Amino acid sequence: MKIRHFFYNSFLIENGKNKIAIDPGQNLWIFKLSSLIPKTEWKSITHILITHGDPDHHWQSDRVAEASNAPVVCGKDLAKNLVWVPR
Repeated sequence: MKIRHFFYNSFLIENGKNKIAIDPGQNLWIFKLSSLIPKTEWKSITHILITHGDPDHHWQSDRVAEASNAPVVCGKDLAKNLVWVPR
């Protein structure tokens, strides 16, 4: 199993065929408008887990999901309130 940590609280966990992005979030450092997980990783992600509703944990998840065609997993309450940022 390979675990990689990215700035703040984003992780990629790889185990065989699965690559799970945890809290791909919004990179707010120097106002970069991108996920904390590099775009070069997006297409190979198989699952996305959002732990809670803070923007730095879930913003950009829609872009990562679109690029990877990965399902987004989160709690029921968060799913009700999760709003994707219009592009």
